[in-house]
Amino acid sequence: MMENLFSTIEREIAIFGRRAEAIRIAYLSHSDFDRSTYLLLRQLEHEGPLAIKALADALLLDISTASRQTAALETKGFVEKLSDPNDARVKLLQITELGRQELLAFAKAREAFYAGLLEDWNEEECRQFGESLARFNRTMEERRRVNKSE
Repeated sequence: MMENLFSTIEREIAIFGRRAEAIRIAYLSHSDFDRSTYLLLRQLEHEGPLAIKALADALLLDISTASRQTAALETKGFVEKLSDPNDARVKLLQITELGRQELLAFAKAREAFYAGLLEDWNEEECRQFGESLARFNRTMEERRRVNKSE
């Protein structure tokens, strides 16, 4: 019984990943935001100024990838560098007001998209789905940390 349950979960996650990417491309790609821009700005908005290594670690990125992506965000005026008050050799990345405005607009577009997608679901179903996704993401992060420390 559990075997069938996990088979269903595995299949549905695979389908979810494929469809989420297709939907992102079809409905959300009109913006100057790509997934990395969104995630980087969300992290900086949530955590405040971060060193590139901390940002890369939080998003499971290679430092060179994070550096390249944040350089592009700096060129667009979405982030700025400032000196770390604890160590002048370290530069921190901080979201700018323009970055914050663009992030908010894109987040609202994403929320509106999901609201339309789930319009046939009642509030309780949406709440449970959100809580289950949050729990699933926490479990994945905890597992990653355990595996990383072993």
